[in-house]
Amino acid sequence: MAYRAARCNLLVLCRFFARLRPLALPPTLSIAVQRVVREERAHMSFSDYKTPDEEHYGGRRRQRHPKSTSKVRAVPGPGREVLDDVRYNELYHKEQAGAAREKAQKLSLENQHLAAQLAHAQRLKVETDNYLASLREEIDHKSRVIEDLQQTEGELSAQCFQDQQRIDELRRECNEVFPQVMEANKLLTERNAHVDHLTRLLNQRENETIQLRAAAATQAKKTARKTAQTPPPPRRGTRASLAPVRNTGTRTIEIPLDPPSRSNPETHQGKLAATPALAEVFGADLGTVAGLVDQLERLLIGDSVQAKVKTTRRQSGGAIKTLPLGPGRNFANAALRDAVYDKFNVEQADAFAIYNPAEADQVEACEQGIDPPYEHYQWDFNTGYNRSRWNDVMIEKVVDETLEVNGEELARLGVKRHHLEALMAKKLGRYRSSWKVFQPRFVEEQGRMETPKEALARGTQAAEQHQRSAKVTSSKGRKYKTRIIAITLAIEIKTDEATADDIQTWQRLLEMVQLLGEQGMSSEEEDMMEVDDAQMLVYKVKVCILREPSVVEYLRFVDAQAAVFRKNQSGPTPHPRVRTSMAGSSKAPCGLPQSLYSRKWLRKQTPNYIRELKISKETFGLFKAATQRMSL
Repeated sequence: MAYRAARCNLLVLCRFFARLRPLALPPTLSIAVQRVVREERAHMSFSDYKTPDEEHYGGRRRQRHPKSTSKVRAVPGPGREVLDDVRYNELYHKEQAGAAREKAQKLSLENQHLAAQLAHAQRLKVETDNYLASLREEIDHKSRVIEDLQQTEGELSAQCFQDQQRIDELRRECNEVFPQVMEANKLLTERNAHVDHLTRLLNQRENETIQLRAAAATQAKKTARKTAQTPPPPRRGTRASLAPVRNTGTRTIEIPLDPPSRSNPETHQGKLAATPALAEVFGADLGTVAGLVDQLERLLIGDSVQAKVKTTRRQSGGAIKTLPLGPGRNFANAALRDAVYDKFNVEQADAFAIYNPAEADQVEACEQGIDPPYEHYQWDFNTGYNRSRWNDVMIEKVVDETLEVNGEELARLGVKRHHLEALMAKKLGRYRSSWKVFQPRFVEEQGRMETPKEALARGTQAAEQHQRSAKVTSSKGRKYKTRIIAITLAIEIKTDEATADDIQTWQRLLEMVQLLGEQGMSSEEEDMMEVDDAQMLVYKVKVCILREPSVVEYLRFVDAQAAVFRKNQSGPTPHPRVRTSMAGSSKAPCGLPQSLYSRKWLRKQTPNYIRELKISKETFGLFKAATQRMSL
């Protein structure tokens, strides 16, 4: 029974597949199904076939139509088999035709794809041919270039070979000449040393001759004053004979030098000269008027003009006269300093370096007309501080306080209110400069701003450098004043003496020192030196390399005269000074005559720096030996 049911199920399945469209099954499966169906038809009929439902329900099955009463049974015959075979063949051929159509479509698509690839390959071939042609042309060009380079290389090789031969010849010649050059250089060095030795001997003998003549002349002039204790004149070649000649009866020394003769007379003043009367007309100081007159003269003769006129901070009714140096200016500076320290609660000017200035909104409100509180003292250090109304108010308050405390003394010394305002404006500029140094700056190498700690370290280093520079400047100022006082006092003493013959020499020295100014003095630095197993403070004098070397010899006469005056005065013993070979680093003074600059130093400077020096065209002749005056 189970076998029959399986056979029936297989037959139903095969008939179901047989009714499908020809393209629904693969050809091999379709042929197998048809074969199974034919075999089953040959062995069984549809009347013998029962479905599983019929077997389960005892053959009872609901039918749509009632069974036919006809007793005719369907028996397969030859016609039926032929018809089935025809139908099966038709299905098979239809399946073959469908497969052929699919294959034709695939082949058509493949042909189209191959045609596109062929066209692309043809284009690539054309491009490749063109690229190969360009490469062949470039190869031909490179080949020609290589041939040219090979030819040039051959020529250069030949030239290098010739040059090498020439170099070898020159090297052999140099090897032959070098011993001769060394021998000649040795002889030249020995000869120069001998010449220097002879020059020193000649100068020594000339100095001794001049000093002996000076001593003899002095002895002849002072015969009446001489006593038995007068020491004999110095012997030749001794250490004492090399010192400046000193008069035994007076406090001054006589210089064995004369000023040069003035070949060119002094230029007389023109019709328009800087005089006090002209300064009163313009309402300016004498220095400003002198600068304007000088620029006007240059304009008339065609030189370049760059007017530099001194201006002051506050000008109400005209130009303000600068307060001259003297007791009045010194007292005014001290009074303003005390007022600032008291009102701004600082102990020294350096305290403004870490000062907290006024806020920008407060300054802006003051610019709009809102004055700060009267008891509020604070500077404005922002950009444009010199035009700030806030600072104008602060300056007025400081000046009012100064006049209230020291008004009578300032009036006695001739100090006016506008003088105090101008001095206070300068002090404000110095305060702001000290503050600006300690502000963070942009570090260009690192692309950032400095931290407050870095700014403080940099400002501290700058302040220390400023203090060292201030010491150097102060020492130069003291040295300049000492020399001016010594020369002036010597001129006064020699003027009283009717027998003095070197007054013009001292007057010329005074002109030279005044031209050099403080910047023309040599700088000094403090140092400790061991003397007799003890540390002693000494001043090391540096070499002023920018100055004419002979000027040093002239200034030694002035220093010797100052030492004579110092011996007759009471006070502490000055610290010793030691001359060194170290060069000073101070800025060169401008506007000096060319004869006061060192020629060797000028040759090392650039043309732009020499133009900045503004060397004076005035001729300043140096001294010459007083052979006639010092002769017997």
